Amino acid sequence: MLAGGDDYELAFTAPPALRLAVTAAAHRAATAVTRIGQIDQQPGLRLVDSVGAELPNTYNSFDHFA
Repeated sequence: MLAGGDDYELAFTAPPALRLAVTAAAHRAATAVTRIGQIDQQPGLRLVDSVGAELPNTYNSFDHFA
């Protein structure tokens, strides 16, 4: 917990070549790290299921004032 009352999760990127190093560092720090995607050259957001089949993107941005 970074501050009282709120829970946060940190998102970061790392090159594929450092995947084992990131996993080892997380293990040493007793911190869970979850791989959630990858960045590529194509514009936009693509969602895929556990076998790589593309899913429709029906998500919109969060609106604090809605």
